[in-house]
Amino acid sequence: MDNELAAKTLINLNQLAMEDVRQKNYQRAINYFTQSLVLEEKLGMKAQMAESFYNIAGAYYLMEDYKQALRKAQMAELLFKQEGKVEDTQKTLDMIGEIEDKLQVQPE
Repeated sequence: MDNELAAKTLINLNQLAMEDVRQKNYQRAINYFTQSLVLEEKLGMKAQMAESFYNIAGAYYLMEDYKQALRKAQMAELLFKQEGKVEDTQKTLDMIGEIEDKLQVQPE
């Protein structure tokens, strides 16, 4: 796949995912974000991978699947740190804090 086609595919997948989030169809949004993630990984796009993990974490959070949300947010944090994205790392740490708060009050 050439870079132009890959870029268009990523834009399309992310638009579909965000539309599904707006419509509260979180599982389908996760599927689209995951497809983006696979393509981003093949292309070595770590910052975009981090953003996809962040978005997946957000969708899991909205589904109240806090354990999955935490795992994905931690992946996002790691990649944002590796890429030197200070603000994005901080927003992800804030999300992780919120998720951990939810996990503490959630019955086992």
